[in-house]
Amino acid sequence: MKKFIYALVAIVMVCATSCSNNDDVTKNYTLNVAVTLPDGTSIDDITEGTIIATNTSTGHEFKQNEIKSSYEFSVPGGIYDISVALRSNKGTEILAYNGALLGVEVYEDKTVSVDLKESAAGGLIFSEVYYNMVKPNGKTPYMRDQFIEIYNNSDEVLYLDNCIVGILEGSQGTVPSVWVDENGELMNKYPLTYYTIAFIGDGKKYPVNPGQAIVIASQAQNHIQITKEMYDPENPAAKTSPVNLENANYEVCLTDYKPDQAIDNPNVPNMDIIAHYGTQNYFTLPYTGNAIILAKLPEDPYKYGENDDNYMYNPKYPTAGPYLMIPQEYVLDGINIVNNADKINQQVIRLRPEVDAGKIYNEASYCGLAIRRKVVEVTPEGRAILSDTNNSTEDFIPNVEPTPGVIQTTVD
Repeated sequence: MKKFIYALVAIVMVCATSCSNNDDVTKNYTLNVAVTLPDGTSIDDITEGTIIATNTSTGHEFKQNEIKSSYEFSVPGGIYDISVALRSNKGTEILAYNGALLGVEVYEDKTVSVDLKESAAGGLIFSEVYYNMVKPNGKTPYMRDQFIEIYNNSDEVLYLDNCIVGILEGSQGTVPSVWVDENGELMNKYPLTYYTIAFIGDGKKYPVNPGQAIVIASQAQNHIQITKEMYDPENPAAKTSPVNLENANYEVCLTDYKPDQAIDNPNVPNMDIIAHYGTQNYFTLPYTGNAIILAKLPEDPYKYGENDDNYMYNPKYPTAGPYLMIPQEYVLDGINIVNNADKINQQVIRLRPEVDAGKIYNEASYCGLAIRRKVVEVTPEGRAILSDTNNSTEDFIPNVEPTPGVIQTTVD
């Protein structure tokens, strides 16, 4: 009889604990978010605004688009990532004000404050990235068909001379980035891994006209045709590549690094490689995503890459490295590409909110789809103006068919 009573008590206690924890999760609390603009800027200067509180367990987003200095949400108990993207149009200058707070615990009514940083809306920006890959036989990833597209979003000719494209160090997982300062915030300089590619020029060697897109291919080949020959119709997971990159503007040929894997298209210029880390066979992002940056260096990229002062070892694992470091002041654009929609707890943010206050991801791995920047306006001349609030959650559309070199001319 005693054993029965003890067992009954234990069941009641477990049930009570479970119900209590469940109440914490399901009960709604008030989350107040105050935003602080830089000195000299007031809320009256803002013309557009978006604030998002994302539940890190469920991925559910609570969004507001009003322009005000504080926001109130009613949210279920949980841990939230908060991103703020405000925008002002001061005459001919468009400015973005971004900020973020990660891992905010909301198990009671809470008030937090987000300090916003100012950054000019960029001229040269990433417009489309295809990284998710496919498995032509349903088993083996095809890693050669990735591409990155850069677009001139301004109304004047801009130059890619001394610009670099880099992939940030680190993989998607449950551990946050270790590249943080003494306050636990992400450093204002970024470690690059794999191959860092560059446009080496004298200042006006690589012009990009207003509304022009530049495609950088991992390998400039007809991947549609290649993967058709590898396709296994008996495997339901099999999918052919969606892109023909034979006519890309540039390609990344790894002849000096991976000669057995390198295939050079003689009709497509090769990118210069100023630094590399690791043994990757291709210039590719992981299928789980990773942050990328476009930066303009103040000197010849080769000289920058040869300077030991521009390198740093991993702060948590001192034997890992050295990695080429890019100060944030050189960054023109960046995207927090993270793991897919099923891996909410494995979406590591690597860029400070001044560069990207949001994150973007596709629904599934190996889906053969891209992320594309939204078209917010089309000029009378037919030039597309793309969304550039330095918040990829707002600026990009996920799960789209890749269209390398083709810019949509209708507003999204």
